[in-house]
Amino acid sequence: MQETKLFVHFRELRRQTLAFAESIAPEMIDIVPAGFNNSIRWNLGHILVAWDYGIFPQIKENTRLPQSYLELFRKGTRPSSWTEEPPAYDELIHFLRTQADGIITASGGKMNNLIAKPFLRVKYLHGMFRFHLREEQHHLEWMKRIRDAIESTSAIVG
Repeated sequence: MQETKLFVHFRELRRQTLAFAESIAPEMIDIVPAGFNNSIRWNLGHILVAWDYGIFPQIKENTRLPQSYLELFRKGTRPSSWTEEPPAYDELIHFLRTQADGIITASGGKMNNLIAKPFLRVKYLHGMFRFHLREEQHHLEWMKRIRDAIESTSAIVG
């Protein structure tokens, strides 16, 4: 039962993330407003990397994203330090759309398993799911703040 609830929560949160991502005007995705370190594109890429590297290696499976994603979107990175072109926004949306199914399929029946390498105080896969659900929600909120900052700046300038 716990597994089903986590999977339902994951699918619903990802639906919200996708709805937000698809509602953003293309000219907004790479703006880093004053007071922020990252853009909407970076936050979406970070969500992908966090789930990919936070789940698959923990269940002894290979990650699914291109290696370049890790270099661009892992914790501590930011667009101002990118030395390569980030992936197209449509590509990020595609991975966001398909990632949940891949993770859920790979994780099915394993929620009570110990993870390969304890993370913070997390020892079981269900704990990693809870951590990443909070992480995705956190980044969704930050993207909304970024959007609001861009819109309020545009209103002042425009």
